[in-house]
Amino acid sequence: MKRMLLIFFGVGLAMSAAAQSPTPPKQESSVKQDVGMVTHDYYNDFSHIIGDTLESYGSTIEFQCKVVPQGATQSTIQEIKGQKNAYSWQATLFQTDDFKEAVEAYHKLFHQLNGADYPIFTKEKWRFSGDYDTPDESRAFASSILEPVAPTPQLKQLKIEIALNYTMPEWTVKLLVYEKQSDADIRPTYSDQGTY
Repeated sequence: MKRMLLIFFGVGLAMSAAAQSPTPPKQESSVKQDVGMVTHDYYNDFSHIIGDTLESYGSTIEFQCKVVPQGATQSTIQEIKGQKNAYSWQATLFQTDDFKEAVEAYHKLFHQLNGADYPIFTKEKWRFSGDYDTPDESRAFASSILEPVAPTPQLKQLKIEIALNYTMPEWTVKLLVYEKQSDADIRPTYSDQGTY
């Protein structure tokens, strides 16, 4: 009988200890991780994270994105029909009519993302960094663009942009991933044949 009581007592203690042991907290995704999922799938035309078609207008199709950063009110992918690598991603992360609150969110986002490594292609990671564009209430926008450090020719046009825009009556903080040719590549140059 004593032996039986000891077994029940031992099992009871083990169950009690298991019930009281804290479960590890669920890790929430960070904006940096979400951007990493977007950059990783960029050159796959977002095939793993693209959702349902939301709207089609002119030469542009807008899709829902499966990656929605925490707190984002919107996360979409756009495709420009008939162009190579003509996809972009954007998420609306914060909206307020208070300029100081918007600047704080913009500043925090820049410091989270600047200098971080993001996965591209299969397993490679690239560091992205850029200069902070200081917001000023007298202009309706600020834009800090992060570019890959020492990029390969294929990556030199890939950008991560943190944008602060004012459209009456709100300030909006957005995050974008896209490719953009440099102004030097877009501008016509003079040739010795006299054409531009």
